[in-house]
Amino acid sequence: MSAIHVVVRPCDPNGSSPAESLLGWLDLVVDGVNLTARLGESQTLPLIADLSQAVAALDGGKRQRVCLQVYGEDSVWEIGLENDATDILLTLFRSTPSPDVAVFERRLQRAELRRALVSTVAEAMERGARSEAARASLQLAKRALSELPVVASAPAPRRHSEITPRAVGGMRLRASAELRVATDDVNSDPAVERADLHALLARGNAELSIRSRTVQLGETHLFLLAERLMALADDVLDATQNGRACFRRVELGPLRIGVQRGPGVASLSLLVGPPGKDRVTFPAMDPIAFAKCVSRFARSTCDAMMAGDGAARGNLRLSALRQGAAGLERRAEDHADGDEPLENHEPDSYRGFAAPRRSESTGRWSHGGKMRFQARWVATVPSIDLRATYLCGDRLIVGSERETACIHRSTGSLLWRIPSPPACSVATPAGLARLYADGRVALHDLATGDVRFESRVAPRAGGGATGAVVHSAGLPKLLVLTEGDRRITALDLVGGDIRWRFTARRPGAYRVRRAGRLLLVSGGDRSLAALDVASGEMVWRLRAEAPLSTDLTVDHETVFAVSGDGVGATLLRVDPFTGAVRWSAEIDERVATGHSVVVTKDAIVVPLRDRRGSGLVAYDKETGKRLWQQDPGFASPIVSWLGVDADVIGNTAAGTLLCISGTDGRVRYSHAFARHVDADQPRRLEPVLRSGALFVPQQQVHVVRPRDGETLGVVPTDLIPDLLRVDERCDVYVAEESGHVAAFGAAARLTLVKG
Repeated sequence: MSAIHVVVRPCDPNGSSPAESLLGWLDLVVDGVNLTARLGESQTLPLIADLSQAVAALDGGKRQRVCLQVYGEDSVWEIGLENDATDILLTLFRSTPSPDVAVFERRLQRAELRRALVSTVAEAMERGARSEAARASLQLAKRALSELPVVASAPAPRRHSEITPRAVGGMRLRASAELRVATDDVNSDPAVERADLHALLARGNAELSIRSRTVQLGETHLFLLAERLMALADDVLDATQNGRACFRRVELGPLRIGVQRGPGVASLSLLVGPPGKDRVTFPAMDPIAFAKCVSRFARSTCDAMMAGDGAARGNLRLSALRQGAAGLERRAEDHADGDEPLENHEPDSYRGFAAPRRSESTGRWSHGGKMRFQARWVATVPSIDLRATYLCGDRLIVGSERETACIHRSTGSLLWRIPSPPACSVATPAGLARLYADGRVALHDLATGDVRFESRVAPRAGGGATGAVVHSAGLPKLLVLTEGDRRITALDLVGGDIRWRFTARRPGAYRVRRAGRLLLVSGGDRSLAALDVASGEMVWRLRAEAPLSTDLTVDHETVFAVSGDGVGATLLRVDPFTGAVRWSAEIDERVATGHSVVVTKDAIVVPLRDRRGSGLVAYDKETGKRLWQQDPGFASPIVSWLGVDADVIGNTAAGTLLCISGTDGRVRYSHAFARHVDADQPRRLEPVLRSGALFVPQQQVHVVRPRDGETLGVVPTDLIPDLLRVDERCDVYVAEESGHVAAFGAAARLTLVKG
């Protein structure tokens, strides 16, 4: 990072050359190298020409302020010049998100600076300028310096301002400064907005008062102080909302301000003081009050600057700070208002819609017999999209980058094909819903592929889509989507109308999970809420001590969630109808992100993962007591877990199938499948349970009886099962990302009939 400084010395009128006369007044030094003397003709001469033009405009009364940009190798510095009676005030600063002011309002005599520039331009034209462009720019500069008259200038207008916002929670930031007053500028255009940091630089004295203690922050640039504190407060508020730890500091000249906050529900410690000296510490502070205090100070600073300078309203940098302060205060108020939990005291109206427990662990293949498969058909789909491939009744919907095709699952015949750009697809009983990046939602009929209706919602802020399908007896037929960054919207699957829209108090990456008549909404922070499917009204709300780090798991009349901040985690059992937390259990190891907890007959199993690999920890479903633990490293890092009756089955990327008892954590059986090369590993490892048989995707699709681990058969396919689908007849459909889909039918089972 280049450090640019200005060295101003008394000019020696007996200098050996006019160039030395200029450099005696103004030396630009970059990393110890004199910029004006060492940059070379390509950069130095244009800088001299621009500087001469600027001084001529100031002397002639055309401009009151001028700002020139100097580009280094990896940074941009600006030279600000302003008239002040017989002097010119020079300011040099780096215009980045964290500006660095090297020189502020250094006084230069106008007459002496003009005379030095005239001599330097003449010397450059005589000896230095070789190109026609450089000579032309210097000629214009010389003409401007010689022809434009010197107009008497008044002192730079300033006014005294007191910045005294209201205190918040016993905390208050105050300041006083001499701020710039607007002047007429013939070149100013009210239709143009500029990021003019030079107009916002003003030094003032600031102080911080917390409760009965006051600390002097010293003389500093108030606008830059407000920007630094805004960045600090934004991090503090974000950490508070998500239950994360926060250790951050900012520096502005000799002033250093730091914050410290632990994970979970923790107070804030504020440290103020210069580096290397005794610092003042304010412990046990409210982080929400700190954010509000900073936002009010920033808004008051912006108001004070706009009060005397009307042109400041068109300053992009000032507008950005003002808007950021208003947004920060809204977020702080929303967080304070949203902390109150809400419990549903009338759960009976929702309890009747709870989904019944279903188990595929018993069926015709749960006892005896072997499975044989016969190839039925193979289809080629270029650029197949595995996320847009679904098995819907007797149809297989296959999506690709350019089109969507519908294939009859028994015969492999193409029923319809429609061109379609890339989109997120959702299979519903009413048809195939496609969600486009621009917010358009189209529902295609499964029989013909025709569009039944189109609607439009706001595009999701983080890309992708999340939601739920409601299509049960006694409930409206809805497609619930996350819209924008804070809305949950319900579309009618019959007509495409928007039935209701819920707007959260603050933005977030919201996810939706259905539980009967309720929609469980989590947003990546500490909040978990339940909405009524029919009306969109909030039924209950709770806030955990740390962000919800995994997807929710709904098990009949129970919801399990994990909250954690990366250091520790907590397993919560929540009543989905009342919102009450039945029990919570601490998890000492790092929880595997992107995995839901696994529910067995009597236990709740949480997947773990760290640099050693994957592991498991189990808790009693009713009491939350820890039952057993398999430390990380027990399995390979990539593994897909599935709960079957009282056991946990894992399909690993290392080609191993594990069955662990959910009661005591012992390994009941293990299969190591052959694999030729690592490239044969499927993209998705989720096993599928149907009619008492477990279909395991590895290099091939292996069929295992989950009860005892007996191998029932192998699907004879040459395709890598990147995507595996199994229907109710145990027919298997395999899709490879290379662009092929194959179907295999389960052969008839021989049964001994006694006479």
